[in-house]
Amino acid sequence: MHHTHFNTIHSTQVYLRDNLVELLSHSPEILITASEQTMGIGRKGSQWDSYSNSLAMSFTMAPNLIPTMTPIEIGILTSEFLKKAYDIFIFLKWPNDLLTLENKKCGGIIAQYIDTETVVAGLGLNLGDTHTRTAPGHYKHGLGNVSQKIVLSAEDQKNIPAKIYQYILSNRIHTSTELQERFKKSCIHMDKLVAIDDDGSSYSGLFKGIGLNGEALVEIGGEIKPYLASSLKILN
Repeated sequence: MHHTHFNTIHSTQVYLRDNLVELLSHSPEILITASEQTMGIGRKGSQWDSYSNSLAMSFTMAPNLIPTMTPIEIGILTSEFLKKAYDIFIFLKWPNDLLTLENKKCGGIIAQYIDTETVVAGLGLNLGDTHTRTAPGHYKHGLGNVSQKIVLSAEDQKNIPAKIYQYILSNRIHTSTELQERFKKSCIHMDKLVAIDDDGSSYSGLFKGIGLNGEALVEIGGEIKPYLASSLKILN
């Protein structure tokens, strides 16, 4: 593994993407971490805000055998690792958000498909106190953190992501059925009422899990309907 940590950087994701060819000459397993990002990137190019006591990491990995399942796999493995290693509980919101038990957003995942061998993935996670109680508008479920008691040192912000990355690489999930079952265990809105925004149209129904390609399965009027390139909000 080739790991570079920055005290401050514009974006771990942009740095990795812009220097990918050179970095891959060192190792196929690249990890970029930072204590602070000034221009962090979220899903669909949105801003990912940088807070104290947070983790910021971008890394390379092979895509899942079902490429659209890659961010879901990362979320499952991150949640499982934090529970096993630190007794920290975070939950998944389809398709790529990390939430606290109080339904507040504490993290997110992005995955950019490069080729059949490489995905450039990013993970941001607010573990400790963010020192703010005002949630940006793009935090649909409010700004959250895992625990106000957690205080991360620069070494923590370097070493914890390295452990997460190694766990992901060592515990890949290879079948859609296993991904479906393990997602259910970490998902915070199974069988709950959700709103789906699909290409400008909004639908509401009960969330029933994910399909074989990672699509949201929502029960609307007694019929299970799949949604892939959409966003979701929990209604209850």
